[in-house]
Amino acid sequence: MRKENKGIILAIILISYFMILLDNSIIFTGTVKIAAELNLSQTALSWVSNAYSLTFGGLLLLGGSIGDIIGRKRIFSIGLLIFAVGSLLVGLAGSMMSIVLARVFQGIGSAILAPTSLALLMDSFSGKERTRAIVAYGATSGIGASIGLVIGGLFASLMSWRDGFFINVPIAIIMLILTAKFIPTD
Repeated sequence: MRKENKGIILAIILISYFMILLDNSIIFTGTVKIAAELNLSQTALSWVSNAYSLTFGGLLLLGGSIGDIIGRKRIFSIGLLIFAVGSLLVGLAGSMMSIVLARVFQGIGSAILAPTSLALLMDSFSGKERTRAIVAYGATSGIGASIGLVIGGLFASLMSWRDGFFINVPIAIIMLILTAKFIPTD
């Protein structure tokens, strides 16, 4: 594998992982506007976050296992697609039920993306390159959690909380195209 391809592979992995982190930050920073726009009670609003968290946590091991069995590239691509569709559905949500179901769908995509992104990283790099890639992955987690709150806040206050979810769609499509082109089939 050429060195420049490894840089693209690392970018695909890190951007996809960052997208998951940013998504949660948008929910945290946009809760007031989401509740007001969809007329949600505090209990209903908690389900917007909990539906995602329960699905993500509950399916995380399954997402990784399916990647090991069926193929990491294929499952990673499916995870990107599910996450993109879920993000679109969250952005279009007009009721408590529709946003909660869309968040469940996003949680499924995230439960596939998170473990397969790390598995693809481990498959694509070795030695010192792997160490640097893992450091970048860990840094993305920390940076994503903190910068994600700022970006999420900007979306919620300057635009619409919906735009924070809609932005995931073109990013995921670009990542799908790049995945098909640059990540080797396992």
